[in-house]
Amino acid sequence: MSYTEFQRLDCQGIPTIEYRAEPTEPIVPERIQFDFIPRFPHDQYGYSEPKYVFPEPVILVSQWQECQDNQYDFFDYYEVYYICALELVEYSLTRKSLYEAPSWKYGIRGTNGTKELIWFEENELISINEINSEDQEF
Repeated sequence: MSYTEFQRLDCQGIPTIEYRAEPTEPIVPERIQFDFIPRFPHDQYGYSEPKYVFPEPVILVSQWQECQDNQYDFFDYYEVYYICALELVEYSLTRKSLYEAPSWKYGIRGTNGTKELIWFEENELISINEINSEDQEF
């Protein structure tokens, strides 16, 4: 562990240097995994992994398309949001099976200047990584 100068202080005319310890190895964030138990584990449709994860940066497809159509720079007009909630939606008419494939909904905060949680389908969002990979292809 190394020590680096953090700040210089003067206390009653006496200069002092404050040092802080810095780890020599990079800090790797700990991965947290959430598991769920499907209500219909043996159903014909099956369960898929979510396309986006916490706190993946995403943008709204409608805003992206508008900027592409009008040749605007997206980041001058709109914000990047972060996934902060996931919900698994299971469509069931009976208590024994699904009548439609389960899907994920993604919650983000901050649209329209509010901090309330707003839910989006997978096709309504696009990740920054997807946009960057599309740019590299051309």
